Amino acid sequence: MLGLALGCGPTDVGPGEVLGPPEGPCAAVTIKAPLDGANHVPQGTALSWQTNPPAAGTHYPVWVPWAQSFTEQVPRGNWLHNAEHGGVVLLYSCPDGCPQVAAQLKDLGAAMPTDPACNAQINARWVLTPDPLLPAGVQVAAVAWGYAYTASCFDAATLGAFVTAHYARGPEDTCAQGAIAWR
Repeated sequence: MLGLALGCGPTDVGPGEVLGPPEGPCAAVTIKAPLDGANHVPQGTALSWQTNPPAAGTHYPVWVPWAQSFTEQVPRGNWLHNAEHGGVVLLYSCPDGCPQVAAQLKDLGAAMPTDPACNAQINARWVLTPDPLLPAGVQVAAVAWGYAYTASCFDAATLGAFVTAHYARGPEDTCAQGAIAWR
């Protein structure tokens, strides 16, 4: 079922294949994004994607350090590279900053099973960042290469199922450490 995922609150993410009806108390939806390449462009280049949040496409050459919780917005072009490496990017958007939601997402990342591809300082390939560019009505989102999860609130069950289904499935499956390239 290709087409626009519009009209159901957090499913307003752009073209893609909706992988089922909204689930759980937060109306979580997963879409399969159109795979439109994985080109690298210089840091700071203006980028656009087919979905919001972006789940595939052109991005920056530097990825973000793994197992990190950022309080500042990480550029989408950087964290999308993390998804290309098989990681999961955890996102949130709240006018008040929603510290409780950020803490729940951080705890979810920190509780992920140990990834044998990573060194001892990194439990798993995850990154957490606020993203005020998420669609209206989306408080929590996650991205793995080719897939985006959106929800109106934090729901550990549906988000955990998304992470389990899509972790370590990027086209460049590596846990090499990233860097901060945007400051």
